[in-house]
Amino acid sequence: MTSRVLPAGEAAVEPPRTGRRPVQRHPVDLVRVVLGLAVLGLGLLVAQRGRLPVFEQNLFQIVNDLPPEAFPVVWAVMQLGNVAAVPVVAAVAALTGRVRMARDMLVSGVLAYLAADLVKSVVQRERPGGFPLDAHFPEGPVEGLGFVSGHSAVAAALATAVVPYLSRRARRTAWALAWAVALARVYVGAHLPLDIAGGLGVGWAIGSLVHWAFGVPRLEVPPDRVARWLAHYGLPARDVRPAAVQARSSIPFEAVDEQGRRLYVKWLEPDRRERDWLYRLWRLLAVRDVKDADAVAPLGQQAEHEAVTAMIARERGVHVPRVLLARGKDRGAIVVQEYVVGRGLDELPVEELTPELLTEVWRQVALLRGARVAHHDLVAASLLVDPDGRPWVVDFGNALTGASDDAMDADVAELLASLALRTDPGPVVDGAITALGPDVVAAALPQLTPMSLTSVTRSALRADRARLEALRRVIRGRLGLPDPDRPEFGPPGLAARLAVAAGAGLVLVGVPLLAGATEFFDVVEDGGWRWLGAAVALAVLARAANAAAALMTVERRLALGRTYAASLVAESASLLHGGEGWRRSAARFLERAGVLPEDARRSIGRYRVGAVVAAVVVAGGMLVMAAVEGRLGDWDAPEALVPAVALGLGAWALVLTGQWLAGRHDTAPGSRRPPSLLSTLARVPAGDPWRWGAQFCWSTAGVVLEAGALAAAMHAAGGSVRLLATATVYAALHLLWSVLPATGAPGAAEVSLLLALTALGAPLASACAAALVFRVLTWWLPALLGWLLTARLEHRFGA
Repeated sequence: MTSRVLPAGEAAVEPPRTGRRPVQRHPVDLVRVVLGLAVLGLGLLVAQRGRLPVFEQNLFQIVNDLPPEAFPVVWAVMQLGNVAAVPVVAAVAALTGRVRMARDMLVSGVLAYLAADLVKSVVQRERPGGFPLDAHFPEGPVEGLGFVSGHSAVAAALATAVVPYLSRRARRTAWALAWAVALARVYVGAHLPLDIAGGLGVGWAIGSLVHWAFGVPRLEVPPDRVARWLAHYGLPARDVRPAAVQARSSIPFEAVDEQGRRLYVKWLEPDRRERDWLYRLWRLLAVRDVKDADAVAPLGQQAEHEAVTAMIARERGVHVPRVLLARGKDRGAIVVQEYVVGRGLDELPVEELTPELLTEVWRQVALLRGARVAHHDLVAASLLVDPDGRPWVVDFGNALTGASDDAMDADVAELLASLALRTDPGPVVDGAITALGPDVVAAALPQLTPMSLTSVTRSALRADRARLEALRRVIRGRLGLPDPDRPEFGPPGLAARLAVAAGAGLVLVGVPLLAGATEFFDVVEDGGWRWLGAAVALAVLARAANAAAALMTVERRLALGRTYAASLVAESASLLHGGEGWRRSAARFLERAGVLPEDARRSIGRYRVGAVVAAVVVAGGMLVMAAVEGRLGDWDAPEALVPAVALGLGAWALVLTGQWLAGRHDTAPGSRRPPSLLSTLARVPAGDPWRWGAQFCWSTAGVVLEAGALAAAMHAAGGSVRLLATATVYAALHLLWSVLPATGAPGAAEVSLLLALTALGAPLASACAAALVFRVLTWWLPALLGWLLTARLEHRFGA
């Protein structure tokens, strides 16, 4: 059998013979759905105010005041957003043989129209004629509801639906037409700018959802076109035919040149997934890594980069097929190499994966490291074994020269995981240690996390999740490394769970009842949902800022996404195990990211010290400003003081009792005694001043954003407390919770907030609603998400 592999790292299979183009689904389309809905949600919050912002009014006047001579052209373009045009354009696509495109356009356009009509009926926002505007109506005033624009939604849905079927230039034209339709609706006075923005978001989300549901077709390249390109670039070939393999980022062909040599030809796709900016942003946030940095370069440059990287590796002794041609332009590019007869490591029977072969494979990896080449897709399928038993490294499409140690360590981790899925991890690890040395294998251990691996390896791990943990255990055992297992808490017991649950229930139910259930749920004023949305956004940003501060406490490169997720898990651990649960969970995350246990403890101490310093500075600064402006001069006796204190103390006592009962089952006796702040400060090293400064800035931003979230929640609940007063009181409470974490436990935190707000003059119902909403957004909801997602986050982000 002869086979070749592509950058996808997938096993060779026969191509489908049904005559239908294969489809592929990209998870990033779901991100587009979320972003489109976010645009709709933000527009909804503004539209519900019932008032026309000055900025939106100015935008409307700019477009609506364009010369009337443009009306005939504008009217013609505008009809592309009419729902009646959807079956027409779909029929045209079907008649030209693009049945899938016709289906996607029809479904997307109709769903966008229905969704826009539904949103209009919910929001009930008037069209421009219902506002005091100096508007021009070339078609006459348009009556009805405005938010969102149905024409804009349909146009955006159609543009999104046709994108995978068009060239890059045609795609730009499609979106230009969609925007032209949207602006045309403003020009004729039918919609306001916010209406068309919401419509574009709806259409984008629906078109992306249709792509996810149905999939999008792969690009087809005729073999005769490849033959013409080869001849044009000076390498005439015959018998050009598709290769019997699958790939995501290129289209493979086989050919024979004039000398009778077998050729392997890669046609690089102009629209590979790695060029998608959303996909790249997700990778950067999730794992702080974009392995395909060259994917956004022009195709010709990509082809030349792959060829140069392969030739460098070959010159340094790596078994790499000879490169014969690398050329391209915007519409496509080709890379031609000599054909290697062999089988991929992923195709070999398990009995053929001998220790000798595995060691030789790792020697090739060692040569790659010596050349400072990071393959960035070093899965088992990227290595071929010829009939003489020699391994060959292929597919340098994502490779990088002059690579960092982290990038090369990722290659080692990728191949370890990919091979461990095929055979026993023991010989795989032994071969790596023999060829690379124990230090290299130890450095690769933190990269053995599903989110750091390629999508092909992640997919295989979903079917055998225990395999990766077994590989990590073997590596730690071979190298004598400590095992950062789960936090050493035994089963907390039924009594502990019941006590914590009772305390949580008392807080979440008692606070609304304290103000009266009816009054509590009626305090959100007209427009309060807008402030509630702001509170949600500020709470999310505050947690991101705190995660960024945590990144500054370690020398190792960590990803913001991982750290954010780890903070959720740590928050859930603190509910049953208090501050010690948070510390152990955070330490385990750092150890699994490659930080030594003692360094992990110091990092957590440094984070705690930085948070306290930031709280002191923010509280002091706000207190001074509030005193200067006289915002804290008038204090009232807290409303419902006695029942509120009784409620808080009762809930607090139940939670602390549950945590004490859980601590009795601790398998690490004595470790539950939290270190004092002074002892923590004594153990924190001086470190890099720049990192200290960055950590302080991020911690300060976290406190300020949380204070803003509380103020927004206060406005949403109809409270009349001034922003500076609210922020000052919160900063003081945050400082108390940072110095004495037990005072920020459930029950105590909620009641102290509502008492402070009522003392500042907020009505009891508003204070209860604001305090509870704030705590739900900043603590209860993250803890719940951490508890629900602990197992999944362990699989995807754990090391």
